[in-house]
Amino acid sequence: MKTRVLFWAGLLFFLAACNLGVSPPPAAPPAPTSAPPARPSLLPPTFPPPLPAPAEPTASPALAESPTSPALLRPKQIQIGLNFIRFYVDDSRRGAIDTRTPYLQPAWIFDDFRALGIHAFRQSPLADLFWDVVEPQQGQWRFTEADAVLTVSDFEPIVTLFAMQYASPTPPWERAPARFQKTLGVEARDYLEKVIARYGPYIRYWELGNEMDHWRAADPGEKQPGGAERIPLAPRDGFSPQEQGVFLAEAAAFLRERDPDAVIILPGMSAPADYPLEVWFAGVLEGGGKDWFDVVNYHYYGNWQGYCRQREALQTFLERHGLADKPVWMTESGATRDASLTLRTNYPNSPQAQAAEIFRRLVPAYALGDDLVLWHTYLDSSDLPGNNWRGYGLRAHDSEPQPAYYALQLFIRELIPFQQAEALSCDGRGANVFRFVRQDGRERYIVWGTGQFTVPSGLSEQVSVVPEEQGGYTWQPVVPGKNIRLTEIPILLR
Repeated sequence: MKTRVLFWAGLLFFLAACNLGVSPPPAAPPAPTSAPPARPSLLPPTFPPPLPAPAEPTASPALAESPTSPALLRPKQIQIGLNFIRFYVDDSRRGAIDTRTPYLQPAWIFDDFRALGIHAFRQSPLADLFWDVVEPQQGQWRFTEADAVLTVSDFEPIVTLFAMQYASPTPPWERAPARFQKTLGVEARDYLEKVIARYGPYIRYWELGNEMDHWRAADPGEKQPGGAERIPLAPRDGFSPQEQGVFLAEAAAFLRERDPDAVIILPGMSAPADYPLEVWFAGVLEGGGKDWFDVVNYHYYGNWQGYCRQREALQTFLERHGLADKPVWMTESGATRDASLTLRTNYPNSPQAQAAEIFRRLVPAYALGDDLVLWHTYLDSSDLPGNNWRGYGLRAHDSEPQPAYYALQLFIRELIPFQQAEALSCDGRGANVFRFVRQDGRERYIVWGTGQFTVPSGLSEQVSVVPEEQGGYTWQPVVPGKNIRLTEIPILLR
């Protein structure tokens, strides 16, 4: 009897629920299905803003489609950018997210980019597509910060896939050296599938790893190079440049199948000479060929006097390997203003020397053939004695603008965009003379070094690139035919 009563009660409850019209849970918003435009287009089609993602790493919702979303109004030609942007980075502990400090938020930073005239940005520790950031554990996805940053409408993000250093197709949660993977496995394919599907409409430039020449440290008998992060996981037989080339070509093919308009960037070489160039880059070409990447990419942190020689060595290498027709980017170059940090430069270092470095680094790069140059970095990391990257920012750790900030603003205002840049003399021990022709056809000259420079006809003003105390510049008259004595501080003439 008791069983029969429970049966009829349950049946009545079920029928009542049906009559109330209980609906199934709503479906997740669809992922965008619009194909991205042909890449040369200045105005890509309208794409939506991201939906908020959950606070904890779980499956994030798809980016929703909306007919009222703003179009991506990104520069047609990118020439100038910044590297390593500290969106949300809380220095109190690794991986901590700061959503309150104004100058760490995307809106504040992007407003500042507009004031500077920035075109592109690269590497954001908490808002990039590093595998350990977006999928720290298998199946636990986090896109909150990347959604807020990579979908920006008027700047071009250059994303780095896999890892900041030591990129490989090995899942970031793997801990056993015997399980290291040298080619794309199921997990790596799933990772790529997810990020390409989610951000393909927003991302044009994909860099497959960064400074992978540091894998040299995993080779038997090698020591870890200075400036490299600790190797997270490595096979006992190492990960050779040739093996890396196979992996990179495989990843590039996988990406192109899903985003035919993708522009694929060679992982930035840590220097355009010596082992990174002659061993690593040559080995990558041997293992993967030269067709899988579209842009050659390198970094330079040495003193300015050695740059021209190394850049010329890179050009010789490119011509020797049939790569001279590929665009070349320098996606990292910078100098500290901290006099106590002499690891890479020692002029001695100072805020004034750092302002001069804006011109001493960027000007020769363009004149010797680079299409895009990114300064490292925008905002200082913590000012601690053990931090070997302190003092590199345009802004101090508390966001206070430094002389280099105003120097970059002057550089962009006077030289970007340009249609031609040429080196009339590029000599670390002598005169450095460079001529730029802006898009409006007007000429600019930048000179420094030793000796004298005779002012050409058509120029009437000059200014030191090191700003005055409050960040301003006062142009002085100059007479064509007169000689200017050169110093290590560049002079800009117009």
